[in-house]
Amino acid sequence: MSLRFSVFFALFYFMFTHVVWSQNLKDEQGKKHGKWVVRGKDRPKSGYPSNAIIEEGSYTHGRKTGVWIKYNKDGKTVKLKGNYVNNRPNGNYTRYFSNGKVKEKGTFGDNTFSGELIRYHENGTIAYQATFDDEGKETGTVKHYYENGQLEASYGLKKGKVEGLYTQYNEDGSVRLSCKFSGGKVTETVKKQPVKVKDTHTEPESNEPPPVVTNPITKGVTFFSEGYNKVYNENDEIWLDGNFKAGQLYDGKVYIYSDDGILKKIKIYKEGKFHSLGQL
Repeated sequence: MSLRFSVFFALFYFMFTHVVWSQNLKDEQGKKHGKWVVRGKDRPKSGYPSNAIIEEGSYTHGRKTGVWIKYNKDGKTVKLKGNYVNNRPNGNYTRYFSNGKVKEKGTFGDNTFSGELIRYHENGTIAYQATFDDEGKETGTVKHYYENGQLEASYGLKKGKVEGLYTQYNEDGSVRLSCKFSGGKVTETVKKQPVKVKDTHTEPESNEPPPVVTNPITKGVTFFSEGYNKVYNENDEIWLDGNFKAGQLYDGKVYIYSDDGILKKIKIYKEGKFHSLGQL
């Protein structure tokens, strides 16, 4: 072994061991401090492979601080990248789909959303865009979009209540519903058209009601008991999408998934009753 190679090997070994040994350390009080890399073996119940990285970032005397990165179960693709202050999410963050595309970008502070929040469809087009006030409530103009980029719904909010013109659109850009709100209540319906849906086939008419909604998950977005909503399931998948009446789906879609998260079917409901199966 040449002297040059021996020096190189010694330097490489020193750098490698220095990086490894400088991770996952604790201070004099036994609190996590400095750079930490958490792997599956550190959290056996997480379902991650033993050596796959779950998350990594820095601690300051037991409190998360600075940028933290969380990974999907492959331990490689980024799931979430966000800033922490004193062990709490605070500042800019970005969520990602498993394919690496951006899923959501926003700012978090005091346990609420702050400033602009944008959510994306998996194809990269914007799905939702809104601004949150100092109290963590949507304010100003809120917009929802179809995957093709066409505006799906647009409305204004003031102190958490719909104010002014509320408009819904079909995927071809035509107006589905347009009405005026004042103090969170409808004062005038300007235009209303039947909901346009693409059916693969129609099943016999049934009185089957849509699923009962008790605690709607809207990912920080205001839920309208009378109006348009997108409701998600516990796996962060779209579950209900459409117009609600008395807090329940009235005209819209119900997404049905298999146990492993694969979309099996889409049920179309009209006037509170099952109508047909939608196109996947």
